[in-house]
Amino acid sequence: MPRKEEWLTSKQAAEILTASSGHTVLPDYVRVLGNSGKLTTWRVDDRTKLYLKSDVEKYTVGKRGTGEVRREARKPKGEKAIA
Repeated sequence: MPRKEEWLTSKQAAEILTASSGHTVLPDYVRVLGNSGKLTTWRVDDRTKLYLKSDVEKYTVGKRGTGEVRREARKPKGEKAIA
C-alpha cells in the first residue's frame, strides 16, 4: 500500500497547481489531468481518487488563450481583421 504522505486529493492538488502556475486551477481540472494520464492516480474506492504528489509538483498548467486564433480561423475569407 502506498504511503499516505505521497498522495493528494483533487482539492489539495489544485491548491499546489494554483500556487505553481500563477492562476486558478480547479479540482475538476485536476480530475481531467488524472483521467487523461498526465497525473498518476490511485483509485481508493468507487468515488475516491488520489493523485501522486511528485507528479502534481512537477506539472505546470498553462494559461488558456484568448480565442484570437479560433476567431481568425472562423472569419470569412477576404474579410480584414478589425484592430
